Amino acid sequence: MEKADKKYGSLLVAVLLLVTLTGLSIFMSGCTKPVTNKNVTEQDAITFVLDDLKAKYPDAEVTEIAEITNSGDSWYIKAKVTYNYSTPCPVRMHLYYDYPKKGFSISPPEYVTRDCKVCQIGSSCVIGTPEEAIIASHILAGSETAASYISLHKDAKPEAKFYAEYVADGEKNQNVWVVKWYSASTNYGVYVMISNEGQIMNVWEVAKAEMPA
Repeated sequence: MEKADKKYGSLLVAVLLLVTLTGLSIFMSGCTKPVTNKNVTEQDAITFVLDDLKAKYPDAEVTEIAEITNSGDSWYIKAKVTYNYSTPCPVRMHLYYDYPKKGFSISPPEYVTRDCKVCQIGSSCVIGTPEEAIIASHILAGSETAASYISLHKDAKPEAKFYAEYVADGEKNQNVWVVKWYSASTNYGVYVMISNEGQIMNVWEVAKAEMPA
């Protein structure tokens, strides 16, 4: 009889333990919801990525979101990081995130510009970013005036902008980049117009008084 009591007592303890663990599991599952797109806003995702970029690339001049897309249960984000943006040779890279599904950057950095090179021989050329336009403005054939200006004025800084239409010398130019070089140590700057396909279309000097503030 004593053995039977011990047997039933052990069985009762096991049942009670199972019930307790099951209840605890249900309780915990209710308290810890999985992180999905349903409870992560677009701003949450942007903040996460920007914080990660600033932590990993603290010396970059530019860290920003280039594109963000809702993929159902996550946010697919393309981020931009640029070093040396105000120099003749900026380095731009893209990083891709799938947050919160995969969390941190899902692939190695994709370099857009590096080693101050664009439009390499044997490859098609498309100038698609300000960083590419800045480099093109002083290394491509026809850009010698800008290259000389930069060489003479080490403090020269660039400003690159894309125009769907840009008027120069009374002529309308479609889909061009204009890179403006200006040094505080002189009284003039140099403008360079570049086509989307990487052709130097025009280079001209502009007096400081005529340059926009």
